[in-house]
Amino acid sequence: MFLGARRLIQDCALLWIAITAVLFLGGCQSDEERAENFVERGNQYIEDDQPEEAIIEFKNVLQIDPEHAAAHEALSLVYLEVQKPREAYWEMSETVRLDPENIPARLRYGTVSAAIGDHDLSMAQAEAVLQLDPTNSSAFILRGQALEQQGDLDGAEADYRAATNGEAVGAAYRFLLSGFLERRGHQEEAEKVLRELIEVEESYLAMSTLSRMIARPGDRDEEALKLLERSVELAREAPIEKPEIEAGDKTRDPTLVSNVPREQAVQGAYMLLSKFHYDRERFEKAIEVLEEGVEASETKIELIYQMARLYRVEGLTEQEDALIRRATKESPDSFAAQLVLSAYLGRQDDLEGALAAARAAVAIEPDSRPAQLREAELLVDIGYRQSDSDSVLAGRAIVDAVLEEEPDNPEAHFVRAKIELADNDIEAATESLETVLQARPDWAQARFVLGSALAASNDLSRARVELARALEIDPQLFAARKLLAKLHSQLGEHEFAIEQGRDYLAQQPGDAEIRIIVGQSLIRVGRGQEAYAEVEKIPEEQRGAAAYFALGRLDVAFGRKELGAERLRKADELAPGNAQVLRALVGLDRANGELDASVARVAKALAENPDDSEIAEIDAELKLIRGDDEGARKSLIRAIELQPRNVTAQVALAGLEARAGNFDGMISVLKSAAAALPESSDLQYRLALAYESNGQPSEAIDAYEKAISLNGDLALAKNNLAYLLTESGGDLDRALELAQQAKEQLPDDGSAADTLGWVLLKRGVPSAAIGYLEEATQRFPADAHEVQGIVRNHLAEAYEQNREANKALAASRESIDQYQQLAKLAKDRGIDLDEPTWSRQARERVERLANAS
Repeated sequence: MFLGARRLIQDCALLWIAITAVLFLGGCQSDEERAENFVERGNQYIEDDQPEEAIIEFKNVLQIDPEHAAAHEALSLVYLEVQKPREAYWEMSETVRLDPENIPARLRYGTVSAAIGDHDLSMAQAEAVLQLDPTNSSAFILRGQALEQQGDLDGAEADYRAATNGEAVGAAYRFLLSGFLERRGHQEEAEKVLRELIEVEESYLAMSTLSRMIARPGDRDEEALKLLERSVELAREAPIEKPEIEAGDKTRDPTLVSNVPREQAVQGAYMLLSKFHYDRERFEKAIEVLEEGVEASETKIELIYQMARLYRVEGLTEQEDALIRRATKESPDSFAAQLVLSAYLGRQDDLEGALAAARAAVAIEPDSRPAQLREAELLVDIGYRQSDSDSVLAGRAIVDAVLEEEPDNPEAHFVRAKIELADNDIEAATESLETVLQARPDWAQARFVLGSALAASNDLSRARVELARALEIDPQLFAARKLLAKLHSQLGEHEFAIEQGRDYLAQQPGDAEIRIIVGQSLIRVGRGQEAYAEVEKIPEEQRGAAAYFALGRLDVAFGRKELGAERLRKADELAPGNAQVLRALVGLDRANGELDASVARVAKALAENPDDSEIAEIDAELKLIRGDDEGARKSLIRAIELQPRNVTAQVALAGLEARAGNFDGMISVLKSAAAALPESSDLQYRLALAYESNGQPSEAIDAYEKAISLNGDLALAKNNLAYLLTESGGDLDRALELAQQAKEQLPDDGSAADTLGWVLLKRGVPSAAIGYLEEATQRFPADAHEVQGIVRNHLAEAYEQNREANKALAASRESIDQYQQLAKLAKDRGIDLDEPTWSRQARERVERLANAS
């Protein structure tokens, strides 16, 4: 690219010299001569490969004449060389503004616009060129690409085809047309265009692309193999360097497919041929082809790495290891090979070896930022693992030095984030990683580490998004897939946990932890037999407490109680004091009438782990089973003291107080729990229910509002709050909004229908209320006498307000009948039931309507 830039700058310089010569004759000598000198010096710096100095000279031209189109164009090209695309883009726009008939500048501006996603501007540049040159093939391609992005495929195809007609050779344009047709699904046409291209020029790229199309599963293997073998021959015959195309030479296409240099072609051809054999389960042949490629290749290492990847997929890790090391021997001066070795050894947990390889990379390329930062990352990792503060400080020093020189360096921010994570500064690490991803949004590893940081801070939903994105970018990022499977399980998304877990296990079959997670998720979705088979795949010698626990619970569930008990006891032996195991054994002992065994087991665990909140809670559960409410209360209070965020212990204690008739105590416990976990919508909802049942409507309303603010999907909370607001004379607009949302979320729920109808009735719309209240009577069971009595009383009131006296009278009598049945049931149980308000209202309505008639 630099040579092309040099030529165009030279042409621009000559043009400017000619212009300044004319101006000089006109008398403006001073500024013109100075500008000419700056152009000449800028051009010389380009010749000497000093782009930064060239930039200064071309800027000097623009200081003299800001409207100097040729200087803007030259500057844009140099900015591209030094990888400053933003500055280059601005200079391109100025070039086109000042010199609208500059076709190469317009095409360049349009191409860069397309690359950044501005297809409208790209199309505008293409159409401007076609106005100047109606046969310009590059403009047709540019416009075709924009039309394709906008979904106008017919228009795009017309432009791609026009491009192939506009050049004498047009090989590259035919190649682009073939790719477009393949994307459209027009396979036969795409092949035809490629065959026509090969007739014009039998190139490696065209031949390999055609072979790739044909090599898809089917009955054309013989033809595909011949094409692939011919691709290899063409690759080996390719020129060592990409041929230079002289400016203005229209007999050759500057992007002609034969211009692929030999090394690139050789690597691509042998990889395609190897893949062909591997896809047909000819592993040995695939490796043999790659070995032939290594012999034909100059750099060799990419083909060696491809062999290593195949061995890894086959589970042959020793061969993979040997090949990764072989790459550094084949290319001892390649700092990239040393970095690959460092990354590989790091994945194998050989941090010292990884550090040695990183330092070898730094020795080869002392100014390489990736090598420096890899060394820093490993120094920090080793330092934290070995409690070596000097190593950590050395790694920090490298990162700080890089950031001092390059404050926006994303790789340095990435390593800094890992340091912050190791320091448990999750907030700072998250901020650093977000900075990284602003610069490199498609960096899979950075998204994985950000996902890990978010998971550590319990922001599971955001963590899941980042991990999923990391895997979209790099499906081979196994650590991200492992963590994503865990998160799906924690979030209750068990089908996704199974899918991600099994994808991970296909590559890492020995990971018992994920196999257990998959098994647990299978249980949650009702696939118990699959779950058992999954966990049983863990070899017995590799089974830990978690595996025995999972298998034991499944054995018990499937009726194999003795085997289940044996495995659960084995789990307890391997992980004494594990709360899940203890709780499972309590359930088993209770069923077998052997609670004494659990009492002894839990007492021992509690003695060994006196500060474990979960074990204290299990001790309380045992005491409740044995009727020791006071002992259970003390154990629950102890569990909560040890861990104020132990929700299940808080709820159990609240339930114990409620059963004792101590409703104030129940509310006090739930208030403490809600204060300890202010983010818990469930606790706020439970507290609201407690307030409501204790006759404290205003407090219940506040708690319901908090629950809904924490979780907008709590339909029952919305329904209850709407009803309370209506009953207490509160905000009926708010009540209606909540009732409508609850009904939408619970379309078949009788309470939601009753509440919405009741709110509409209180708002003075009885005709609208009747339908919902009639629905409610159908949604509740016929023997739910109290609820049916309340709903029918509501319905009777709606009928009365809607001037349907006969229906109101009938509904009132049905309400009274429900009370009478309820009273009879209570009497049979020796309970005197006071007549509720809704029944008295129904009686009064019957008397009133009967007298009125």
